[in-house]
Amino acid sequence: MPINQKAGRQKYCQGQAIVEFAVVLPILLLLMLGLINLGVLINAQIILTQAAWEGARAGTTLNPSLGEGDAEITGAVQASLIGLSDPTSVTVNIHPDEATRAAMSWPKPRGEPLTVRIAYPMNLALPLPITLTLGAEATSRIEYSN
Repeated sequence: MPINQKAGRQKYCQGQAIVEFAVVLPILLLLMLGLINLGVLINAQIILTQAAWEGARAGTTLNPSLGEGDAEITGAVQASLIGLSDPTSVTVNIHPDEATRAAMSWPKPRGEPLTVRIAYPMNLALPLPITLTLGAEATSRIEYSN
């Protein structure tokens, strides 16, 4: 084989590698972006779960005689949301609510379950804007009496 044919074939192979790389690169970048978003999603879910437990714990140890109520539960949840991109968009649902707990006669609400549910709309950084609503729930027994 003449030397000129070897040089031409080598240039052809180098060009082929660049074309293959150009075809595969977008797929690899999308896969990498998807993995990063998955990590952010899992981190947000862990933060929400911890915040729900913090709210449930705060709610079960309230002292109603000092005027403590749902605001302290929501405050405990908000204080635990460090790390979320937009903690102000978190919605907190408490069951039973403050008015229902206060209406229970003695020795209630001691021993009753208190459930804190959290919802968080999360925007993913994909090529297409996708919003997922993450949620967490925690239930604990109330330890105080009216």
